[in-house]
Amino acid sequence: MSQSALEQQPRVRIWFMDVGQGDCTIVLDESTKNALVVDCPSKYVDRVREILDREHGILHTCVVTHWDADHYAGVARLAVSLPVTRVMYNHDTLFATDDSPPFAIRGALKGFLDIPKAPDVLGSATSGDAGNFGDVSWQILAPNHHELTMAYVARRRNVASAVVDISVPSARILIGGDAVGQTWNRLVSNYSLKADILRWPHHGADLADDPNGEIRDAVMDSVLPRYVIVSTGSTNTYGHPSSDVIRHIRSNSVVMCTQVTAGCFGYLLREERESPEARQAISILESRLCAGTVRMDCFSASYEIFPDTAEHLHRIKQWAQPMCQLQPRES
Repeated sequence: MSQSALEQQPRVRIWFMDVGQGDCTIVLDESTKNALVVDCPSKYVDRVREILDREHGILHTCVVTHWDADHYAGVARLAVSLPVTRVMYNHDTLFATDDSPPFAIRGALKGFLDIPKAPDVLGSATSGDAGNFGDVSWQILAPNHHELTMAYVARRRNVASAVVDISVPSARILIGGDAVGQTWNRLVSNYSLKADILRWPHHGADLADDPNGEIRDAVMDSVLPRYVIVSTGSTNTYGHPSSDVIRHIRSNSVVMCTQVTAGCFGYLLREERESPEARQAISILESRLCAGTVRMDCFSASYEIFPDTAEHLHRIKQWAQPMCQLQPRES
């Protein structure tokens, strides 16, 4: 193959998966066919396997950002069913809560022990842990030991969420997990965070412990992302994504939500989105996809995003009041 032909081939491909109200990212190096998977809900394991099979990908590393089922529940199943070199997570904050009774904790951890060669494969996902293959490298920016301790004391799993920094040819990607405001405050203070893609944390929610949006704005000023990808489900009951978050981050970035929500039909508040009218607006849709699964092809000196801007704009014109087209409120 000629040099010009090689330059037209992606060196890395990335899928920001549409997994409804959950999170999953696949990063595939084309030279080695190794893949990094960050988070995976249980019912989307087969979809991840389909992509790896189609692309002749080899599961190399899995990262669990934290212990909410919409992030971790499929990772052990994926790693049990496919050969894997490394599985990174922190078991410290998988504690019993109303939605995670003790028997569920034991079952979840046992699933990770069932991964072949578990003594060699399992490892932490704390600040400073890193890895690479081919043209892909990554490092964990959070949590540090202090944040893990705070999460355990406060019994707040999101305080221990990992933030994953991924570098590929021509681009940098930050995966936010469900990281909270105090974590981002530390990262903004301690790192140069400028990146091309930011997967906004917690499905587009307002950052926890950030009542005035100051940390949100500091994150955007620091990262300066060209694209912000929001993984959210049409029927979620949490009011995700926040209309305030979308209004502010769309000022200087292209916002791509995986699925449309009632917020794009004028129901901006969480309680409004639970109304019969809001539910009806979503239920009658032929398709709930907005951007859907977003694919990124990375070349030596550029990258392409699918769907492209024109296709994405065509899709959002279906919605009555798309949040990513609204102007920020005056402070």
